[in-house]
Amino acid sequence: MILPRKSSTAASIRSILTVVLAVLLAFLAGRWSGSDAHVRAAGGDPPQIEVRDINGGTSLVIFYPTEKKVYVYQTPFVGLPNWPCAYSFTLGAPGAPINRQPCPSLQ
Repeated sequence: MILPRKSSTAASIRSILTVVLAVLLAFLAGRWSGSDAHVRAAGGDPPQIEVRDINGGTSLVIFYPTEKKVYVYQTPFVGLPNWPCAYSFTLGAPGAPINRQPCPSLQ
């Protein structure tokens, strides 16, 4: 014996309205929770990134203007995606000597 199938239109409309009401209540609760905190991005200039030919090989050069520091990653596009920094240097006054410092080991 086959039972007649009940109409599920009312049930589906009820479930859609329940979901919409839950989302609306969650939005309103977050909106009026009394929190005035805003998320802000960190200040400062964004880093400048270049791919350059240094000593016959490809190097990734990243300059952080706020720190006046340059990091050099040698052959970053060869092998596994483990790019240890080769060396860095800090920019000082124009004409001042540049001292390369080895990057700290990540191990």
